[in-house]
Amino acid sequence: MTPIVQLLRNLYHHQTLVFALAVRELQSRYVGTLGGILWTFAHPLAVITVFYFVFAVGFKSQGPAGTPFMLWFVCGLVPWFFFNETLLAATDSITRHTHLIKKTVFPSEILPVVNITAGLVPHTIFLLIVAGLLVWFQIPLEAGRLLVVYFLLCTCAFLVGLGWLLSAIQVFYRDVSHALSIVLNLWFWTTPILWSPDMIPEGYRGLLFFNPMYYIIEGYRGLLIYNEIIWPNVQHTVYFGGAVAVTFAAGAYVFSRLKSEFADVM
Repeated sequence: MTPIVQLLRNLYHHQTLVFALAVRELQSRYVGTLGGILWTFAHPLAVITVFYFVFAVGFKSQGPAGTPFMLWFVCGLVPWFFFNETLLAATDSITRHTHLIKKTVFPSEILPVVNITAGLVPHTIFLLIVAGLLVWFQIPLEAGRLLVVYFLLCTCAFLVGLGWLLSAIQVFYRDVSHALSIVLNLWFWTTPILWSPDMIPEGYRGLLFFNPMYYIIEGYRGLLIYNEIIWPNVQHTVYFGGAVAVTFAAGAYVFSRLKSEFADVM
């Protein structure tokens, strides 16, 4: 049985446990706090507010093709927040649960997926906020906009592969999570979230094609901020699908090869 099939089979057999641990993960984040789940939105909303005043009010930035900058900006930032926060949590998911890995026969491959599942809750709430912005800016609420779920599933598949890969390596090299924070920071600024692709020289614009998050973010925007839905071109979709497939396969292979050594190393 191939590593991918084995891991997916284990996920299916332990799906109830995944949801139970995801609920526990959400509860543990806010135990003893007065704000509860509201703290999940405090930092992102603060970032959105600061960036909005700096770029929209200070620099008078405008969204492309006359779209409202606030809507264009938020639709790019929402999927990034989900990707960024979830990947960081998934990378630490094995090392944060030493007691489960060392003391019981536990399907460790579900732990990165648990963090992804937990991250869907605040992401869904942010999508509801985006829906409110659509109403505010009088963007027609068409049924086709619900196809944003496709891009959400693409993000989840990409996260599972990266989560398995990085969480397995993190057990042996604890530098991974520190390096990942730097990489994600650089990744953020090289992805057109605060800036439009039209702002860079045309000769370098093609490099965005190789950025998986560019596909996701432009997918969210194409479905949500324009009066008529815009889909990515077929070539970009094929490339992104291939990149996700390779990442998923690599993550499954590395995780399956290393998981038997987790307990010894930890």
